[in-house]
Amino acid sequence: MLTLAAETSSRGWGGPVALLVAVGAFVLFIGLHWLWMQHRGIPSPSGRGDTGSGVKPQVSSVSDTDDTDRDTGWWGRIVERDGRRVRATAPPPNRDDEVDLDLVDEEPESIEDAVGRMLDQGHPYMEIVRQVMDEFDVSEATAKRAIRDVRAERIAQAS
Repeated sequence: MLTLAAETSSRGWGGPVALLVAVGAFVLFIGLHWLWMQHRGIPSPSGRGDTGSGVKPQVSSVSDTDDTDRDTGWWGRIVERDGRRVRATAPPPNRDDEVDLDLVDEEPESIEDAVGRMLDQGHPYMEIVRQVMDEFDVSEATAKRAIRDVRAERIAQAS
């Protein structure tokens, strides 16, 4: 009678040997790199050296006065009223009220209004699509749909 016996698999020494070779190569590389850095005179950033020389302080001393704010700012100047420093709200002297109009009351232009304006000005179809996509941050399909809707509305009004 013939019996087939399966041999038990045994693991070899290839994996541990490869791991030891990799660790040895790493240690050798680190050692050679350290020697090269010492030879070139470049110190290690490990903190063993004196950090007081060559390092700029990150915090500077501050005066003990309370008057550290600027006297002028982006939106006017600072004036002192009743012992308090406040921002002057008067417009700058070079502002022309006839030219510098307040735009708060105006409504933003809708997509349909922009498409109608560009169609009236004779812009090409793809230029209208591109400008609507850029200005209103919409997809190409939405821009093309807006053009179709405006054109359909104009045809319906003309009939």
